[in-house]
Amino acid sequence: MADKGWQKSTFEVQTTKSGRWLIEMTSAHKTEALKCVDDLLAQNPGEGVRIVEQRDNWLTEKVIFEQKSDKNAKALKPVFVTDLQMCTTFSDYYALPSRLTIGRLLRGYLDQHGLMALELLSNIGHLRALDRMDKYFPPAMQHIAQLQSQKSDQSKTDRLDRLYLVFEKVQKRARRAEDDYEKYAQMLEQHGADRALSEIRATHPKTFEIVVSGMLALYLRGLTWAQKLALSIDIAEHSRGPATLRLADELIAEILNGGEAIDELFRGFSTCGDAWKVFVLLTSGRLSKPPKYMAPEIKRLNDLFLAFDLKETRDVLLKRISSGLSSTQKLSKNGRDADRNTFISLVRDLAEPTGLTGGADMAEAVVKRAKTLLGAEGGDLPIETAIRQALYLMPSQAGRLGLLLDFAASNLGQKHDNLVRQQLLHLLDELKSIFDLFPSDVAQKDHILQIEHLRKRLTLSTLGEQFQSTVGQSFDKLLTGETASPTPTATPEQEDANPVSQQAPAKLVKSGTDEACIKAGGVLFNEGDVGEEAYLVIHGSIEIYRTLGDKKNHLAVVGAGEIIGEMALVDNQPRVASALALEDTILVCISQDNLQERIAKLAKRDTVMHLLLKTLVRRLRGLARNTE
Repeated sequence: MADKGWQKSTFEVQTTKSGRWLIEMTSAHKTEALKCVDDLLAQNPGEGVRIVEQRDNWLTEKVIFEQKSDKNAKALKPVFVTDLQMCTTFSDYYALPSRLTIGRLLRGYLDQHGLMALELLSNIGHLRALDRMDKYFPPAMQHIAQLQSQKSDQSKTDRLDRLYLVFEKVQKRARRAEDDYEKYAQMLEQHGADRALSEIRATHPKTFEIVVSGMLALYLRGLTWAQKLALSIDIAEHSRGPATLRLADELIAEILNGGEAIDELFRGFSTCGDAWKVFVLLTSGRLSKPPKYMAPEIKRLNDLFLAFDLKETRDVLLKRISSGLSSTQKLSKNGRDADRNTFISLVRDLAEPTGLTGGADMAEAVVKRAKTLLGAEGGDLPIETAIRQALYLMPSQAGRLGLLLDFAASNLGQKHDNLVRQQLLHLLDELKSIFDLFPSDVAQKDHILQIEHLRKRLTLSTLGEQFQSTVGQSFDKLLTGETASPTPTATPEQEDANPVSQQAPAKLVKSGTDEACIKAGGVLFNEGDVGEEAYLVIHGSIEIYRTLGDKKNHLAVVGAGEIIGEMALVDNQPRVASALALEDTILVCISQDNLQERIAKLAKRDTVMHLLLKTLVRRLRGLARNTE
């Protein structure tokens, strides 16, 4: 680490006039400079004013406080948050969860001044400036008081009074404690973070978090986001213990919590989909060759993810993805089809052997986006169909189980608890051995570890002790070589006598219209059958599967609003998969004559589109057969 130099400073108070900064006063004492700023802003709140710190051995000056003239600026508004962690001690307000909340709430102000919440809490100039912003700061305080009131037995008024008392205490602390902060910032610069943390812990055991926060705020003061990230990575690379690594992880997480920091470090993304894909690769250490336009610190951060578990930083970046997927943000610039393809690719990047990286929030976000993006003709899917479509994107049964277990712990999953339970039982019922759970490339020695990961996800769910016990017993059966099914299954003799590929199609109960019904367990059609009709699912669900030898290969579950069996009608070839009703299902039958009539009309009106349709069907059929 380069020597930053720690000598006495000179502080200049400057104001703007005709677009130029002019010196109002110079002092050797920061408190005098701050008082001058207070007086100037009291006389003219909209005036541009700043404090510049200078030292003899510095090549450039540092701006430690700046309020730009806001006469033509757009008014700042707090960004309201939906959840927070309660602070029970004064030190808790300086801890990372509180700083991340402050960072989101006051994002406009912090980005405008290039600050982290950590820096704000130790900067009396900016704290005073916030206190003067009557249309910005009070609404933010009231919002936090309301959230705290909902999490406690206190009224909003009581919590608001408490918050203002804490804010006064924070200001007093920032005003009088800079001498302590500078001593430890110098120690951090000259001797490293391990030494500085050890010294602070010994001399300030009761205010450890507060003093560490102040030390870091002073250490990073006046730097660009890239410089702040570089110094934070330095701390991690030179760490000799978990406490120092955790400190660096929290610093990096807070830096990447800010929008301006993301823009400066990654130099802008053309689409949300591009940004989220980079975040996924980065958090898994797979962004080995970042684009040259990104800051060089991104490559160092990727290497850091490969070497260490940066939990806080990973959680912040994954939170950006889950929040974005839960919103209406477009993933691309090229329309719905491009959005759909980007979404599918992103989910597969997020996939782990036993679920999705990102936990319950990510599982809920993926189901929400599947609901709005994977429906036909731009419509939303029913929630049960959205869940099934999200599961279909996972590469293995273990991944599907993990996604469901995570989804069960989410707010949306708890709202649809019965659907989650039904789908879990259905997945477990399909498992005949542990080899059905994992892809063939997962070594047998890793099976126990992956099962334990599923158990951990199970314990975090809200499915109830009895249901968790049932699922846990299914995992135990898999490990001992038994069938996982929590419900009665056919005996081996019954399976041999009536393999799934040989089941006779069930008789459809048709009404006077084109609608028909099929009972749960009925086979709609078998692989290899000649197709005579396609089907639009009105109510219920149908499993699509293929039979490879004696093994049933699950392909998908389709629900209301989806069409099945259409390929066999278009080119008059045999069915490439079988269809089984998972529940009593209502269908609309689309006859071959009706469909062929429509295709013939298309051929007359648009030969190119007719050929394109037939080509696409042929290629899709080839892809289906390649699953063998």
